[in-house]
Amino acid sequence: YGGVQWSEMPLAIVDIERIEVTRGPNAASYGANSFFGVINIITRSAALARGNSVIATHGNGRNEVFYQHGGKKDNLNYRFTAGILQDDGLDTRNDFKRTRFINARADYQLDNNNNIEFIFGMTDGSRGEGDYDQVIHTPSTREIRNHHQLVRWTHQLNQTSDFILQAYHSFDRSDDRVTTINLRPLLEGPLGVTLLNDTVSFRNDVETERYDIEAQHNFSIGRSLRFVWGGSVRRDTMYAPFYLGTKKKDYFDLQRLFGHAEWRANEKLLFNAGAMIEHNDFTGADVSPRASVNFNIHPNHTLRFGFSSALRTPNYTEEKFKRQIFVPTTDPNVTLLDQPDVDLGGLDPEKIISREIGYLGKVGSLNIDARLFHDNIDNHIRGKNTPLTNVPPNLTLVTEPSRQEKAINIGSAEVNGFETQLKWDVTNNTNLLLNYAHVRIRGNEDDLENDFLESMPSNTVSALLTHKFNQVWDASFAYYQTSEATLMGDGQTVDLIRRCDVRVARKFNTKRVNGEFSLVVENLFNNHYLEFAENNEHKRRLRLNATFNF
Repeated sequence: YGGVQWSEMPLAIVDIERIEVTRGPNAASYGANSFFGVINIITRSAALARGNSVIATHGNGRNEVFYQHGGKKDNLNYRFTAGILQDDGLDTRNDFKRTRFINARADYQLDNNNNIEFIFGMTDGSRGEGDYDQVIHTPSTREIRNHHQLVRWTHQLNQTSDFILQAYHSFDRSDDRVTTINLRPLLEGPLGVTLLNDTVSFRNDVETERYDIEAQHNFSIGRSLRFVWGGSVRRDTMYAPFYLGTKKKDYFDLQRLFGHAEWRANEKLLFNAGAMIEHNDFTGADVSPRASVNFNIHPNHTLRFGFSSALRTPNYTEEKFKRQIFVPTTDPNVTLLDQPDVDLGGLDPEKIISREIGYLGKVGSLNIDARLFHDNIDNHIRGKNTPLTNVPPNLTLVTEPSRQEKAINIGSAEVNGFETQLKWDVTNNTNLLLNYAHVRIRGNEDDLENDFLESMPSNTVSALLTHKFNQVWDASFAYYQTSEATLMGDGQTVDLIRRCDVRVARKFNTKRVNGEFSLVVENLFNNHYLEFAENNEHKRRLRLNATFNF
């Protein structure tokens, strides 16, 4: 539905090499829906995993244990990770998690010019849901299962050219049985009917599947020109009888072509240009271009001027949801219907056009990354109160008018802002990282979703100080601050947030085992702040981590 269940990814922190965050729209490089930015999680190559590792975490309501083994046999590098996660969630809501996962990666070098990668992951377990309307979606437990597979072949055509072909498959299923509260006090008196039962129960099973094939060709012409181009085809399948109002599977097909060119005109000028052409079943054909110029005014100072565009395809919630709950009465000719969704489809994609001026610099031991940006958002998608008119004669609609909505394209907005990151190597053993962002949204609030103009904190500050005392001990102190904001969707108004985290770690090394013990305190001063919504209250949390490598 346009989101990610991060806790259900079959991935451990030990599997991650780095996380890249790209600011601004970048569909030409990362594909569909690269709208405000991209979070790219890059996992470690199998060649970097050797021997055995055990990582354990224990803290306030959270316990984790991971095991990883990696090795090499002839031309095959491989690694395997398994883990268990138990998270009690927040005190004020039903959001516990109990998951188990395994993942594996193998890299096989066929010869000097050909390499094949195999990636596999699987998760199963349960998570808590409900609480958010107190009537229908009361607390329940959702059983989850998912798995994915990827095969990637890389062929080195020559020293300046390679070809990549990959196939990807994922499957996700979650099972849930929902039971409402006692509906008699809510419905019998006001409607003058007698319900057949106190409550209504229904299955809320969801099954999604994806097949994706992608080809990519990278090549260079001389020393100054580099190119990448390719394409992909994707099919998504969704089975969700409650959400879609049908027991039939729904199919979503997408095809795209992309290309990107880089030209180094001279030592000071670097030009980039690219575009993606996409066709999908919801919105048809669209184009997302991107271009930038990097001007190296000094070996330590670079200016960047960029333009980029991206589209956000309507998700299933906006395009095809048709939730229906039938409440039988003692009169066989009268059945009550609750249906809040009036979505008719036919939405256009949201469009963002971003212009930016960036600066990368180094002054002594201080590294500076700054960005000014101006974003225009058009075809904004929001819900609009719309009466449901085509109710069958044998059904009585009981949905409150304020809950009957359909998604429409209306309104536009401007987002202007400034972002900067400062990295200061204070000494050889001490580093300071500072981040600051200021954002302002303008638009016609009558056309935009409720509280859209206040949906982002106007000021965000973070700081991270790390210090290495010696070869054994190190520590870090982090500070985070966000100003007041009113979050969209299920979110609410949250006040100014200030939070401090501390980490202290000690490494050890024996003849057979090496590793690290660490203590982490989140929300050091125990500020009971709200995050996203009023039932997301955060308190102080302590966590002990232990890593053993052997």
